[in-house]
Amino acid sequence: MGEAWATAHRRDLEWVDDVDILTLGHGVQVKVLYQDRQTEHTDMLVKFPAGYVEPEHTHDASHSIIVLEGLQIVNGEVMQPGDYVWASGPKPHGPFEYPEGCVVFVSFRGPSIKHIYAGSPGEGK
Repeated sequence: MGEAWATAHRRDLEWVDDVDILTLGHGVQVKVLYQDRQTEHTDMLVKFPAGYVEPEHTHDASHSIIVLEGLQIVNGEVMQPGDYVWASGPKPHGPFEYPEGCVVFVSFRGPSIKHIYAGSPGEGK
């Protein structure tokens, strides 16, 4: 089983360009708060730039999302700070839109959090 206890301080972690963690690219940044490969659990903050659109996609992990800052639009539904989204990883979900930018907390459960797009893998914009 995983660790018994872990803490992370948002202010102490640097934003990292997301090139190969989620494979979103295009200005998306992440702060990994916790990761346990044994239990296939990853918690992170994700920062989306204004105007970013994440097309419908899948991944080999289900996830829970809580909007912390900004605005997220999920398949046409407006989500604001404090709102929650859950998605089954293997089933297509999205699009996710960020017209004014957004920071979310995401908790993934599953073997891979890399995004898979029907048209062209790893191509959010």
